[in-house]
Amino acid sequence: MRNTSLSAALSVALLTVALTGCGPGDMFTPGPPDGWMSDGNRWFLVGVDTTGLFRNLESLESMSVVGAELTYASDMQLSRRRSVALKQLARAVKLSLIALIRNEPAVVDSLFEKLVVPKLKDADLSHEPDKLVERYKKEAYRTIARHFREPRATFTLGRDIPVDYPDSLRKAGVSGRVELQVHINDKGEPDAIEKLGSVHPVLDDIAMVATTKVRWQPAYLLRIGKSYPIASWARFNVNFQTQ
Repeated sequence: MRNTSLSAALSVALLTVALTGCGPGDMFTPGPPDGWMSDGNRWFLVGVDTTGLFRNLESLESMSVVGAELTYASDMQLSRRRSVALKQLARAVKLSLIALIRNEPAVVDSLFEKLVVPKLKDADLSHEPDKLVERYKKEAYRTIARHFREPRATFTLGRDIPVDYPDSLRKAGVSGRVELQVHINDKGEPDAIEKLGSVHPVLDDIAMVATTKVRWQPAYLLRIGKSYPIASWARFNVNFQTQ
């Protein structure tokens, strides 16, 4: 979280600071590295078409995947009460998978509707709702994983990629979590980064610069025994802790 005791003057003064472990005169200059451009909280590779790269992935509604309308109501073998309950179950299971859906909303939601929703029709609604959702969440994840694999980072921030923490900010007690959303192309390279949660202008930029260096195993679609890399999104945090 932002340290509210830090004055605005200090925040401005620290926009360029000496980094921990750097040699004399080495300074951190805020802003994107070479080859990247900035538009406020959004960074992107020069020359990349950003149309659709910066998506609101906060909720099912913002991702336009609230589907699961289910055709149960038109099934004469189902009572209206059961069809409504099944629709509610489908939404609850989908909501439990929101982290997976964020990776590629259109693809994952399509797989959910096609492969998971039909299985819910036979759900035993006498079970406790939480346990029922957890059971179908696990089953849905396994089902979707046979057709879609989410992206995975092949480098670890702080271990493979240094994330410096300026002594001046650490001693001032400035700490917290920078929340980021990254678009990853089908080669596993980040091409658009959006800051969702801020700590301090300098720490934010340090986190985003480090993120431009991360490489990923891209998301994959699995079809007829073959896998195809596709573009996707990922969310993660960069933590700065004084202790």
